[in-house]
Amino acid sequence: MAAASRSPANPASAALSPSAFPSSTDPPMPRKILIIEDQATMRRNVALMLQLEGHTALTAANGIEGIETARRERPDLILCDVMMPEMDGHAVLRALHEDETLRGTPFVFLTAKGDKSDVSEGLGLGADAYLTKPVSREDLLSTVNEHLKS
Repeated sequence: MAAASRSPANPASAALSPSAFPSSTDPPMPRKILIIEDQATMRRNVALMLQLEGHTALTAANGIEGIETARRERPDLILCDVMMPEMDGHAVLRALHEDETLRGTPFVFLTAKGDKSDVSEGLGLGADAYLTKPVSREDLLSTVNEHLKS
């Protein structure tokens, strides 16, 4: 027997029902997110959290690799540690802001450096947000979703 569906008496009222409009709290469409993090465990954990939300997680183990990946893949958002070998997160952000095609990409620091002066410096360099480790899944996803909407 085929499944039956009930049509509303007034099709116009169905089109105007609250379920017809996405909620402002609905997660954004799956996007490509670059994680630049030198600690392998942290990199994998963040990637997994994002993948479970349907996003594509790109990873880079240092700043130089991160810049190369960003130029090649054009991510929708970048999460970046501050303290890394070869090139720190501040230098990564400056380099990306010099690249016309990446300048507008939302950039979020995700780091253990959580003093007020560290946060002020990161935001002053042009980061869109600053998260400190350890970060909860809720805080990470909330920040990512907020900056993917813009």
